[in-house]
Amino acid sequence: TGIGRYTQNLIANLPSASGFRVVLVVAPECRDEPSLATYPKMVARFHPYSPLAQLEMLFLFIKIRPDLVHFTHSAITALWPGKYVVTIHDFIKHQSKGVGTTTQTPLMYWINYLGFLFVNWMSLARAKHIFVPSNYWKNYIHKKYNIPPAKVSVTYEAVSDTFKYLQPSAYNPRIPKPFVVHTGSLYPHKNIPVLVSAVEKLGGKVHLALVCARSVFSSRIPHSPYIHFLGRLSDADLKAVYKKALAYVFPSLIEGFGLPGLEAMAAGVPVIAAEASCLLEIYEDAALYFDPHNPTDLAGKIDLILADVQLRQELIARGKSQARKYSWVKMAQQTWQTYQGKLL
Repeated sequence: TGIGRYTQNLIANLPSASGFRVVLVVAPECRDEPSLATYPKMVARFHPYSPLAQLEMLFLFIKIRPDLVHFTHSAITALWPGKYVVTIHDFIKHQSKGVGTTTQTPLMYWINYLGFLFVNWMSLARAKHIFVPSNYWKNYIHKKYNIPPAKVSVTYEAVSDTFKYLQPSAYNPRIPKPFVVHTGSLYPHKNIPVLVSAVEKLGGKVHLALVCARSVFSSRIPHSPYIHFLGRLSDADLKAVYKKALAYVFPSLIEGFGLPGLEAMAAGVPVIAAEASCLLEIYEDAALYFDPHNPTDLAGKIDLILADVQLRQELIARGKSQARKYSWVKMAQQTWQTYQGKLL
């Protein structure tokens, strides 16, 4: 998951913890993860969204007796009375809500949604410091919750070195060329119907590869001979798809950071992105933008990439340069400095 990737890269890039004792609380499947081998671990068995996770975390922290806790997931902060900092990756549930955005029954959705709002509010109000992945969300927190900007730090995410230097596999998707690609879930805020409509408007000039698992939301995507589901792929297979793609299209209405588009840039694929949420902040002039509510505009941008080879090459060059601006090492250093400021 995005939160898991963030946490793993934070831990892997923490500066020397001289003078401090760092203890990790991890899920059972992460107990033997090689990248986490540096630090002692305690295992949390309940899912973060379970009410029992709140109690379990409280008991684990009573055993550990930490001076400071960093919650990289805001769902599990409610019962801990001690000093903590928290990372809020996005507020998508605030902006994309309703029974149409979930696989749960309406009753369970609203119970969980109200619980989420309460825990989120508690997390922000009681935290000693808050980390977010973009200025877009820092400004949102200030306006929505009246939290002082000084209490919030922007720690940008990045493309991992593992992904950057990974060689593409021999995977060859059986898709007519040219094709554009999109990775991610099919949740409503991802705005996939607009992407599908744009591809259909091109009448077979361009096909679409969707790299995602099928879900209950798949039924909301119109059947089309131009749309191809590839399922979930390994990173090496994904890079093989990127190598063959005309462009990566990111139509999402709301994102915390927009890492998939940045990974596509690092892989040398032109990116067409929605002019929405934090994406303009993160991608700057390295992407070609479109109105996310207008499939005709998106179809025109795809057609432009298809026709203009020079523009495509410029976007590839800008994208690679943009991806290099972000660093997990820098993110971890900023985070560590905040730890020290709250402990010393």
